Amino acid sequence: MTVPDHGGDMVWANTAAAYDDLPAPLRTLAEQLRVLHTNLFDYAIAPPMTSDDAQLYARVASTPYRTEHPLVRIHPDTGERTLVLGHFVQKIANVSSADSIRLFRTFQDYITRLENTVRWRWQAGDVAIWDNRATQHYAINDYGDARRLMRRITLAGDLPVGVDGRTSNARDIAA
Repeated sequence: MTVPDHGGDMVWANTAAAYDDLPAPLRTLAEQLRVLHTNLFDYAIAPPMTSDDAQLYARVASTPYRTEHPLVRIHPDTGERTLVLGHFVQKIANVSSADSIRLFRTFQDYITRLENTVRWRWQAGDVAIWDNRATQHYAINDYGDARRLMRRITLAGDLPVGVDGRTSNARDIAA
């Protein structure tokens, strides 16, 4: 709706391409792992947030959740295998915190490789549609005090299903 004169681009990463890039032993490992996601930001895996990010996520965290997702999900429409990670990851289930951090970084690095990303320079009137089941997105906050106003909607989706056929499930917040 409102685009700054400079900056404010969006980057999308293709999580299906990232999965395809994994060496066979890492694919096998990834297919066996489950990942705890939460909107409570008291953990060390996700990269540091800017103050703008923290304000946004504070609003999101007003309804806290914790879920367990497969690290590799089967896309319900394409059948592709995609990696389910990102800023909401708290830890890899049943793995120590130190190992969780190393594993998260290993798999997330495949997602964010330049070869698996596209950067979009917004222009007034642009409309972008993406599938959060197979992408990660990041709005670059490099436009200073300039105004950037976007509108987005999120459609209700399905429960992720892992390679083993197990779906995501809610977890106790206190756990």
